[in-house]
Amino acid sequence: MINLRVPTPSDTPRLLELAIGSELFTPTGAADLLGYPLEQLHANALAEGHAVSLAESTEGELTGWIYYAPDTNADAVWNVWWIGVSAKNMGNGTAVQLLKRAEAAAQNAGARVMVIETSDNDLLLRARRFYLREGYAECGRIPHFYAEGEAKVIFSKHWPVADGSTSQRSRS
Repeated sequence: MINLRVPTPSDTPRLLELAIGSELFTPTGAADLLGYPLEQLHANALAEGHAVSLAESTEGELTGWIYYAPDTNADAVWNVWWIGVSAKNMGNGTAVQLLKRAEAAAQNAGARVMVIETSDNDLLLRARRFYLREGYAECGRIPHFYAEGEAKVIFSKHWPVADGSTSQRSRS
């Protein structure tokens, strides 16, 4: 059984350990990419719509996290900024529950598109397959984005607008 909840300040060290344990983040990278949004969350300084959720076993073991937010540069588009699951909990449904929480929050706020960006690094192959299984489409790659030879891969999922209307947001 997995419980989803908002992290507390005392969860931050465990979340950073989980990120570092994934072998995708250095301690500095984890502190910058995950630690900063957590600090902002605990200071009630995250922008409107930004949210962090964590997954925890009934025994209190931290199993994963997700950070998602609306995109201020597009109409009704949201981003999953980070999603991570501990290695020993991969495949147990944690990532699905976290992603479904983010999707539900986005849809409840009127989102029509969710975007997830990741690397084409071999360590993230499982993540890219997961996004495809969850109904996301690969919609772009930017070669050499993260490093020489390491592309950014962009995934998206679209939810049609119920009334068929289109945005009146100006484009520049």
